[in-house]
Amino acid sequence: MKGYIKVIIIAILIGGLIAFFFYKDIKNEVNALTSQDNTINLFQVGVYKIYDNALNCKNSYDNAIIYEDNGLYRVIIAGVNHVDAKVKLEAFFTNQNIKYYIKDIKVSSDIVNKINNYELVLIKTDSEDVIMNINKSILDTLLPILS
Repeated sequence: MKGYIKVIIIAILIGGLIAFFFYKDIKNEVNALTSQDNTINLFQVGVYKIYDNALNCKNSYDNAIIYEDNGLYRVIIAGVNHVDAKVKLEAFFTNQNIKYYIKDIKVSSDIVNKINNYELVLIKTDSEDVIMNINKSILDTLLPILS
């Protein structure tokens, strides 16, 4: 009888250790999936200390915006929330040989919801004009919070 108790205790300890290491391994993924992060990915094409330089860069892109961030002027050509929209714009800008950097910012859930509505159409279209118009609408939504 004592032998069975030892086996049961060892089995419980081994099961507990396996559960601990499994939880430790997936903890970050679970937190990322369950938290409402409200993060927007900005497609940034330049960062400048002088506003006129940022303005020159902005004029090279359709619908680009400039926002000041701690004394730096950032030129943004797009902003998205959904992964599929991000992939679509990455392909779109890469096909146009536009070099960009993805910068994440936190926004309110209201802004995320507005952008999500635009992204529903963005994800489904292949028309360059539609992509540009939706991108402009998203940038217009972001501009007040970035200013």
